[in-house]
Amino acid sequence: MCYRFNGCAVLFQIIPRRNEPVIHLVCGDVGPLEAGVPVNVPLWLAIDLRRKQQCEIVPPHWFCLEELKRIVAMEGDTVGLSRLPSYIFEISNILVRAAKEDIVNGDQIKVLMQDLWDKREAKLRTSSLKLLSQHTHAHVRLDAVQPLEVTSIRPNLSACKEVAKLVRNAHSVQPD
Repeated sequence: MCYRFNGCAVLFQIIPRRNEPVIHLVCGDVGPLEAGVPVNVPLWLAIDLRRKQQCEIVPPHWFCLEELKRIVAMEGDTVGLSRLPSYIFEISNILVRAAKEDIVNGDQIKVLMQDLWDKREAKLRTSSLKLLSQHTHAHVRLDAVQPLEVTSIRPNLSACKEVAKLVRNAHSVQPD
């Protein structure tokens, strides 16, 4: 599940439930792990240890009800896309699925994340339509877009590019 995006290299704080010796990884050594002593590990390892019930995952500071409410409100107040923590959608999804016992207000957090996604998708859709309505050559600059959002808007941008080609070709053809 976690191995499909680069955010798995993000370090997460965990609280081990038991002592473990040093864990030798390709990316470096982790540990030794001491029960009850917080330690930073890659997200993929945190998820693996959580699945084995060997640790508790400490969610990032932005993954609480109050902070997410603030982020959603800020997104609603800005015209463009606001800057978000890296991989917020991917990490949120992984945490809600793999560490739901460690998350306070998990259902409300899911709703807020969906609200945030919907607001940003609407902005991206509107931007795509504006780009499509331009008759001159247009450049697209995607500031503050999350990697998952790029994946979701790629088909729209490709369609815009194709329509722009058709419009240019129609304008360049001279009637005889």
